[in-house]
Amino acid sequence: MAASASNEQVHKVPLTVLVDRERNRVLFAEAGKEFVDVLFSFLTLPLGTIARLIAKESNMQPVRFGSLSSLYQSVADLDEQRLWTNTCKEMLLQPRNSMEAYCQPLKLNIDDTQPIQYFICEHRDCYRKASGESCLSTFRNKKCHCGKLLNKVMSPENLTTENGFVKETAKFIISDDLSVMPNVFGATVQLFQKLGVHDFDAIEKQTVEITKNEACFLSFVVDLLKLSLLSKTPLTDFILKKKQFLDHFNDSMLVFGEEPPYEGRQMVVRAQVSKSNGKIMFVEAEEDFVDFLFSFLTFPLGGVLNMLQGDSSLSCIDNLYKSVSELSPQRYLRSEDLKDKLAKPQCAAQFELSNQLLPIGAASLPLYYCHTHFTGSTYVCALTTIPKTSIYYNETNVRLKFVDPKFPIGESSSPGGFARGPSMFMVTDDLVVTPISSISGISYLSSSRVPLLDLEERVFSIGMKEGLGILKALLTSTSALTDALNQFTRTIKEEK
Repeated sequence: MAASASNEQVHKVPLTVLVDRERNRVLFAEAGKEFVDVLFSFLTLPLGTIARLIAKESNMQPVRFGSLSSLYQSVADLDEQRLWTNTCKEMLLQPRNSMEAYCQPLKLNIDDTQPIQYFICEHRDCYRKASGESCLSTFRNKKCHCGKLLNKVMSPENLTTENGFVKETAKFIISDDLSVMPNVFGATVQLFQKLGVHDFDAIEKQTVEITKNEACFLSFVVDLLKLSLLSKTPLTDFILKKKQFLDHFNDSMLVFGEEPPYEGRQMVVRAQVSKSNGKIMFVEAEEDFVDFLFSFLTFPLGGVLNMLQGDSSLSCIDNLYKSVSELSPQRYLRSEDLKDKLAKPQCAAQFELSNQLLPIGAASLPLYYCHTHFTGSTYVCALTTIPKTSIYYNETNVRLKFVDPKFPIGESSSPGGFARGPSMFMVTDDLVVTPISSISGISYLSSSRVPLLDLEERVFSIGMKEGLGILKALLTSTSALTDALNQFTRTIKEEK
């Protein structure tokens, strides 16, 4: 049932644009902090969050994004018994943003992921004991070492949020392809020259409002996110409504940048390849390769750009990322430290793989204590980062240890991944992941109209170079494995 107008909260941000009426295109937009903060927040979104958001109805139809959408759907469809814990699926489908403190206060924040929460044991003796550690979780319903659930919600003291990414008074111009520049006249002239604009009579000023309706989530900002990923002219398509239905990516040849070193661990997968066209139909892989693919969903978009050296083949996202590096923290970004965080955003704490192949970091969690004291009628407890001095009756400070959400109850050690092993999986060219099944493999080949005589088996060693290739191809291609790996293949002969 739709919410009534009186119950709906609508946020609005005005945007001034110059439109070339003859060519029916947006030349650039003038904007301040609120709009530019929203654009830069895209770089902090985990890929799993992006896949979830663009699959929603907004003012545009849902869209698919390379092979990311099918990878995300694979996790949604996967039996939870194939994962180490029930929490693993939640972590992959709703990955947290390591920079949520910067994004949550934004007027047009589109990330609907639940902010981090903290839970301690529901049994009071656990968080009031005189010595030792007690458990702390960032997910509900994890088990304490005493066997009870970690379900008591705690809010850390002195928890702060940040005020976005750019300075309050900063003004910017944003080109049609999402280059963000200081609003100085010289930049405007250069942009006009680049666009070949000579007739000012054909230019029209327009003011539009970017809105987010919290009641039904029909968000223009989600439209802008979709267009920034799929269009080379997102402002024109967004403001002038030139494309109501987006074309999918053209699976063109990907250009890979400078090759990383061969050092580090490698994974081996066996592929069924069509001899007639070289297409990888599917690979058979162990849980370590599937963990590697699943971990992509936890990567922030800006972290992906950092690993790909700013070249993702998503031209508008590349421009947005480059803008961060070119803006001065003294005049435009809020600090040098924030600029570095925005250029190299990390996975959220506890979402990383213990044996991650790619060079992406993870945020850390502070050390917390549970401080309790008796008021005369009840016990009061607080989550603090330093032990408090004893000023109350019956006061305790218990050090808390975080529970690993990927740690399965009853196991002697944490596997550090998501997919339960030992297991074998089938991964198709567009990264659909399913448990291995010969019957499913035959059915897939039959539906793809690939005869058995056209198949040959090949082996791939997946290291950092190949891993980055898959990551890049996932963003732009529905043949991610073929596009990324065929240049590294060799035929394998079965051992007798």
